Amino acid sequence: MATMPKSASLLRKILEDAHLAHRKGEPFLAVFDLDSTLFDLTVRVQKIIQAFAGDAEMRKKYPEACAKLPSARVHPQDWGLLEGLARAGLFEADHPEFFHDLHTHWAACFFSNSYLHEDQPLPGAVEFVQALERENARIMYLTGRDVERMWDGTVASLRAWRFPLDREHTQLVLKPHREMNDAHFKLEVIQNALHTYPHIWLFENEPVNLNLVQARCPAVRLVFIETTHSGREQAADDLDRIRHFETDLAAFEEFKKLPRS
Repeated sequence: MATMPKSASLLRKILEDAHLAHRKGEPFLAVFDLDSTLFDLTVRVQKIIQAFAGDAEMRKKYPEACAKLPSARVHPQDWGLLEGLARAGLFEADHPEFFHDLHTHWAACFFSNSYLHEDQPLPGAVEFVQALERENARIMYLTGRDVERMWDGTVASLRAWRFPLDREHTQLVLKPHREMNDAHFKLEVIQNALHTYPHIWLFENEPVNLNLVQARCPAVRLVFIETTHSGREQAADDLDRIRHFETDLAAFEEFKKLPRS
């Protein structure tokens, strides 16, 4: 019999914990970041770069650099633009003004509703969150996106991919103001949730956020999503880690049929 990958075993255990918590009448909360946690942002970033390359004003201002842009390929593990552009032979030291204008364009588009529909769920993400919700787990989407610029697109994206939303057990939490620090905003939300939920699992790709929660809220179970992150800090070695959300849902259904004392 093939051995179940460690990440799949972890995800199945979380589902089993949610099931048992529900049977005991104990509230269970699963908290998910969105960018690079539930969603792969590769296509969003690629489309933003392509839009810049096709802009008539930018093509006139930077004809050679814009001609190279279509060959830039963004990979899921990239953080920002530099790595993808380097693959196309574009380096900031050689084109500082071009990079400034491209980054300004990228930021305006990335932190907006306009391109959120391009995001793709990580493998198994939709099915895993749906399975948790079926066990009456509370689902919280906790993101550093802000309400003003990204609420509508976030709601539309979650609905389009059929993530549980607009139900009794689901909550979407964005920053009220764009200037707020992501890590401290998320910490405050989770600290408040601890007053209600004895069982909390946090799924997050950014070590800065994970490390702060680990230090201040040791009762929260943490899962590091190994996709990409800012590089400002590294995740603790003892954290559970996954690269996607694929697990054996059929085996979990069989687990639910086992008699309980």
